[in-house]
Amino acid sequence: MRAAFFSDIDGTLLGADREVSAVTVSAIQRVITAGFPFVLCSSRPPASMRLLQEPWAGSSDLAVPFPLIAYNGGLVLLDDGTVAADVRLTASDALAIFDACSRLGVHGSFYSGDDWFAWADDRWAARETANTKVTPRAEDAAWYRSSGTLDASPPHKVMCMGEVSAVDEIEALVASLPDAVGYRSKPTYLEIAAAGCSKGTGVATVAAHLGVPLADCVFFGDNHNDLPAFEVVGTPVAVANARPEVLAATAHHTSTHHSHGVATYLTEWLAASAA
Repeated sequence: MRAAFFSDIDGTLLGADREVSAVTVSAIQRVITAGFPFVLCSSRPPASMRLLQEPWAGSSDLAVPFPLIAYNGGLVLLDDGTVAADVRLTASDALAIFDACSRLGVHGSFYSGDDWFAWADDRWAARETANTKVTPRAEDAAWYRSSGTLDASPPHKVMCMGEVSAVDEIEALVASLPDAVGYRSKPTYLEIAAAGCSKGTGVATVAAHLGVPLADCVFFGDNHNDLPAFEVVGTPVAVANARPEVLAATAHHTSTHHSHGVATYLTEWLAASAA
């Protein structure tokens, strides 16, 4: 049997403490030991994802690859470090978003590879550091723009954080940009990436690398940005706390992220496949 598992992180894999629980780590390790890859797919930067997968991938000597699908498919890294996909916002779109953040008083964090250029050392940056366990560069977003670094290396993602009404205005701006897409992870957060990528394209890229047909892939998710992945895999699985649209998009459900839903599904799947 050939299969591969892909999972979103926030709202799907993490427990109440925003960590991968010991129960979930154990289930992932059993899946990997059985010969099935487990791949993280998130809007997070690669550095944050590497930290999360260390319990099962950091010291593994198993011949199972551990690619990463970062920035909603904007940056896909294979197990040997090869960059399989590198899709960025255009510099002009990133500049338009920067100007809107400046005008509206919104914190705009710009992510390019593993570089995070935060708007300021403020509560928004502190919250993201606490959530992702990574820290921004000493140079801020203003430097990223004025130095020409933005033009030379445009961002894979921009995270806009601020008052709801201000974020509403930036969301409207993004809707007018043909090469950018945005989604609200919460009312005060807008995540923006290039329109030419999605979690679906990221999963398809990695599945091809692994040699596993998409029909034999499983994807766990909870939010709007997981739907493109749901559309390409054979088994999309929604955690019980998923948004209503996500729950409605698949007949395959598991328990909530706080109740180890991914681990429950993996354990049951392994038992069924061994029967």
